[in-house]
Amino acid sequence: MNSIKRKLVACTMGIVLVATPLHVDAYSGFGTKQSSTKEELASGVSLIREHYINGITPRAVQVLDVVYRNPAVDLELYQLSPLGRVLPTSQHAIANTSEGHYVVGAVNASFYNLANGIPVNMLVKNNEIINYGILSNDDGPVNAPFAFGVNRNGALTIADYEPSMSFQHKGRSIPLTAVNSERRSGEAVLYTGGHLSTTTGASPYATEIVVTNTNKSAKKFSFSDRIVGTVSEIRRLGEGANATIPADGFVISANGGALAESLAGVAVGDEIVVEATINDTWKDAEFMMATGPTLLRNGQVSISMNETGSFATSRHPRSAVGISSDGTRLFLVTIDGRQSGYSQGATMRELAEYMRSIGAYQAINLDGGGSTTMVARLPSFEQATVVNRPSDNRERSVPNTLQVISTEGPKQVTEPKLTIDTLDQISAWQASSARAEASIAATNQYEPVRVGARALKLNYDYTKGESGISAAYVKAKTAISLKGRPVELGMWAFGDGAEHWLRGTIIDGAGQRHTINFTAENQFNWSGWRYVRADVPGNVTQPIKLEQVYIAQANTAKQGKGAVYFDQLEAIYQSSYQVERFKDVTPTYWARQSILELNNRNVISGFSDGTFRPGESITREQTAVMIARALNLFAGTHKPSFNDVASSSFYYDAIAAVDQAGIMSGKTARSFNPKDTLTRAEMAVILQRAYDIRSSSSQPFPDVDRSHWAFGAIDAMKARNIAAGQPSGGYGPSLPTTRAEFSVFLDRVSKMN
Repeated sequence: MNSIKRKLVACTMGIVLVATPLHVDAYSGFGTKQSSTKEELASGVSLIREHYINGITPRAVQVLDVVYRNPAVDLELYQLSPLGRVLPTSQHAIANTSEGHYVVGAVNASFYNLANGIPVNMLVKNNEIINYGILSNDDGPVNAPFAFGVNRNGALTIADYEPSMSFQHKGRSIPLTAVNSERRSGEAVLYTGGHLSTTTGASPYATEIVVTNTNKSAKKFSFSDRIVGTVSEIRRLGEGANATIPADGFVISANGGALAESLAGVAVGDEIVVEATINDTWKDAEFMMATGPTLLRNGQVSISMNETGSFATSRHPRSAVGISSDGTRLFLVTIDGRQSGYSQGATMRELAEYMRSIGAYQAINLDGGGSTTMVARLPSFEQATVVNRPSDNRERSVPNTLQVISTEGPKQVTEPKLTIDTLDQISAWQASSARAEASIAATNQYEPVRVGARALKLNYDYTKGESGISAAYVKAKTAISLKGRPVELGMWAFGDGAEHWLRGTIIDGAGQRHTINFTAENQFNWSGWRYVRADVPGNVTQPIKLEQVYIAQANTAKQGKGAVYFDQLEAIYQSSYQVERFKDVTPTYWARQSILELNNRNVISGFSDGTFRPGESITREQTAVMIARALNLFAGTHKPSFNDVASSSFYYDAIAAVDQAGIMSGKTARSFNPKDTLTRAEMAVILQRAYDIRSSSSQPFPDVDRSHWAFGAIDAMKARNIAAGQPSGGYGPSLPTTRAEFSVFLDRVSKMN
């Protein structure tokens, strides 16, 4: 990055400009500005995102605003090798990022042939001629010889170029029109070791001269080069061109009969000289890229193409680069288009006016349309990710990009967790399914919410699909990029008591998908809220994107229908991070550990508002559920005779199970009294029956007489150090049992053996 060390703050249109202040009124051509955000990506580099509306025409604009005089910042043209290779812009950024050399922003660069990936115009890097290129007709964008680049002094430059390339044979000079490019009628092309292929390609119309024994390698043919070699082979017109290109030599391929006649006197053993020159503005430039049309020249709109043609007058996605009047500011701009309701794109004049409005003094158009892409390394992200919306709904692969380089590494995530999505809004998500039906909705006022205002509800129906694994997905409309390198993903999940496999899918920087597990198979089986976590593979390529979360079921017998809820998606960066499980169970609460352990075992759950309500009295029906879960009790075909427990009740199965096991009976033969508060005496008896606790203490509780119906159970609790008693020294057998007390007692007895 030599230009970082020796950068001059200058900009040229063939000359160095003197810095003058430029005042431009706010641009109104796009209508009313609906939103605008600005983020600092690195020192001297900011990303600005704006949205405009003009009647029914929306525009979305992205700007990389670069303070080019900053010593930590540079600009590079990144060209894939060999010529013809293409990759998405984000992959260009990843490939060119290394320690101390970080791509913090990039846009698509030059026009290229979609059929073969080869740039169609002049392309020079470190003075090497990557592609010699062609000009289009007057209606085309590159019909005049203008280029953007960084000159030999490190100055941002937009200027015309005057190249000359030829070969000489016995005093005659014949122009060369391209390097390593397609042959066109009446033109001669130079093929070097830098060509995509090892041969020139078959053609019946070309005369080819193979030159070896050169004074220097032609593989990196550059302006100011003068390469002398000897003809070692000639393939005349009609003999079939497809010469092998010498490793350090070259091949001249002349297309057409007229050129064949002019080369009739060339013989094996003759000396051939090739040379190339360019005007002083671009001599020894760090890079230059022919593109167009120009948009601004010396602060005024100047469009170097036919403005009445459809390319200029139609609204398309556009990419452009601009320079401030003193050359100290660089503007890389993308305008999204061809997306009804989001962004319609811009005409060439609208693009020029916008460039002027943001402070550009010189500006030129880059390749646009479906290639229009901007990537940026957002704060706390390790790699650059796409920040616009390409019109093809995906990144188009391109041969080269303009990249903003910084010496500053990515900011590290220091927080233990970051919120991915609160799920208060669901507009960024959609439902999909496999061998099932699924839909999503935001919760209403009567449905469970764990954090914030709302949660996301996933309705699923596995009975509607074909045989096989059924799945219901909550899929991000656009995969969500995750900052840094999370070790886990977490979220709140509200189960419906059915057995699901709760999973997710992430996409790594190479585009590979990875399945992550929030639960084991069939273990999303609780009712109520519970915080779940899924490990993120540690070796995946950055950046990581979250694509979806979903529930799956392979067992046909378990493929029912219902609804589950998700809330507060989070990226976790420290494995030690502990979520606030229940809002009202503080870290110092005396029963916290027992409550959390039973919750981990799916024995207890909280309420839909995220509370546990530890001080509330526990009811008999709640007790039945906790005992049934703790002991994995199932009622089978048993039907209890209680007339106050409806078969449709959430608690019915648990009450039937504890009744069949003889652990809890009714208050009478026909009534269970499910809503009654459980006394501390009842708690002792139930736990004794459930865990067969048989013991006696040397000093029974003073407030429990030996004649008390629950004496044996209470005394066994004391003897086994399960019950320590009240502060007064007694047990309080008739007192109501709180949810916290029952959790502690149940946790203790379950650990006895």
